[in-house]
Amino acid sequence: MNDSILPKIMTIEEAADYFKISTDVIEKELEQGRLHGFKIGTEWRFTEANLVEFINRNHHSQLTEQSSSLTPQYETAGFTEIEPFDYKWPTTEEHFENGYETTRDINGRAHTFRIGFTDRQAAGQMRRRVVVWLDNWPVVEFAAGNNYESDELLTSVIKVRGGKQLRPSGKIPEEYKDFRIARYDSVVQGPYASRNMAVIVSKDDLESMLRHAIIRANWKQLI
Repeated sequence: MNDSILPKIMTIEEAADYFKISTDVIEKELEQGRLHGFKIGTEWRFTEANLVEFINRNHHSQLTEQSSSLTPQYETAGFTEIEPFDYKWPTTEEHFENGYETTRDINGRAHTFRIGFTDRQAAGQMRRRVVVWLDNWPVVEFAAGNNYESDELLTSVIKVRGGKQLRPSGKIPEEYKDFRIARYDSVVQGPYASRNMAVIVSKDDLESMLRHAIIRANWKQLI
């Protein structure tokens, strides 16, 4: 092979110097799979193409996030109380003893949202649960806190793009700036309660439940 066509190889220190960051950051990007390279023994090595790919991928990701970050605009409308209903999940059927519906025009298209209330086991005890559907597609769920009888608070985890829960160290998305935000387990305590960030609403705050669902649906490109 002609030496002139071999790519330039860089060490982890040289890659860190190129990006003007520490080697610890480079190692974290490698662990997360955002930066690609190859190993010789236990040592990481990179080509210029690896670094260009990383730059281009991050630039595209930032542009995509900026283009889809805004919550779709919609007019406020009332909620109509509906009769008890059953919803068939993939493996079971669940009864919702009361619920509400509203239709909102989003991006020029009418969508029907349904909010159902039930009781379900979660984090070690039976709790009040709320599900919000978009056109019969479940989008978000809320769980009652341990002090629900006195404070009537429900909470739902924030999932960022890609479906991962928002960690306490993460940046709160702009769409949630007007919400009450706290760790999920500050409201719901018990086995397997999430330690990540969540929105907190009153049981009567149907509009905030809806807004949370619209944000999630927008990120999942359902609307």
